[in-house]
Amino acid sequence: MEQRVMRAVQEGEVPIDGGTAVQQDPDRPVFRGNGAYDYVCVSCGNVLASAMDPEYMTRRVRVRCGRCRTVNISAEVPVTPARRPR
Repeated sequence: MEQRVMRAVQEGEVPIDGGTAVQQDPDRPVFRGNGAYDYVCVSCGNVLASAMDPEYMTRRVRVRCGRCRTVNISAEVPVTPARRPR
């Protein structure tokens, strides 16, 4: 299985309609699928999502690592600041 390294969430890019999944057990991924990629933490390399397709790893999917507590987001997602409607 090919691995993709996630990236840390940057200041101001948290979408108002998303949440953060918390990895309770560092030895078990938060998400499991039938895709081609394992997504790993940017800081410690812990597996956060296994066998996932990129279509499911959107900007709304954030995962807090159970080992190092880093909040990760898919690396393919561009950095865009969150905006609230006026």
